[in-house]
Amino acid sequence: MNFYEWFFLEKGRAPAGLFSFDHLFSVTLTLLIFLSLAVFLGRKFKNDEKKKQLVLLISGISIVTLQVAKITYLLIQTDNIVDCLIGNAPLYFCDIMIFIIPLAAITKGRFREWCLDFVAICGLLMGFMGNYFAGNLYPSHAVISWAAMVALLNHSISAFVSLFVWCSKLNKMEKKNIPFVIGLLFVFMTIALVMAYAFEKNFMFFFSGDGTPFTIFYDLVKGNVVPYQIIIYILQCGYIGVFYALYYPITASIKRRNEAHQAQKAATENE
Repeated sequence: MNFYEWFFLEKGRAPAGLFSFDHLFSVTLTLLIFLSLAVFLGRKFKNDEKKKQLVLLISGISIVTLQVAKITYLLIQTDNIVDCLIGNAPLYFCDIMIFIIPLAAITKGRFREWCLDFVAICGLLMGFMGNYFAGNLYPSHAVISWAAMVALLNHSISAFVSLFVWCSKLNKMEKKNIPFVIGLLFVFMTIALVMAYAFEKNFMFFFSGDGTPFTIFYDLVKGNVVPYQIIIYILQCGYIGVFYALYYPITASIKRRNEAHQAQKAATENE
């Protein structure tokens, strides 16, 4: 057996299994590396706009390159190019970063602010949920395999950029941008829904949970597709709204506490 058969085709290899030691160890180790690097670079380049831009650009190129490599490999393997392209279109929740991260790197103004806020809010969620709850991946693939590694790196880049944005203070988190940040996801989801109906594909898991936590809600409505799809919208767009709703009081509380501490320190020094 050669490397291609072992790594790409996974011949003679058993799937890792969801929540197996191999799955959890590989995901945890990878996220630790990516997130540690995000903190290091975020703090190091906090006051260097050019280098922050460079990190975003490299991240954008990396995540797009991964997608191109994934599609290229699938096209080599398939006999139906059109069906392969449509079926593997990047129209799932975590795939939106393939578009948003490069846009955050190359655009300016308020649109860039929306993209950066979106990455900050959703990237870590994608990194953790997409890696730890990949029920559509690890039950079918070995940990060290082409399919698993592409998915792992894709989600980990999203988590990396998110934490880097927070650490380097690239995100604005202004209230006036809230509807537009949510709007980015709403538009993407709507495109995915139209494509899902047009080509009978399970984009954004709109027709079934497919082993992801969405299966809980699919079972809850007993497979009734329309209520299930509404729930998908509410869960994903609602997450951003809830994040903002928690962010402002928490940051306000931290600010008041810091101001009180500074005032107390100043009073003590003046005595």
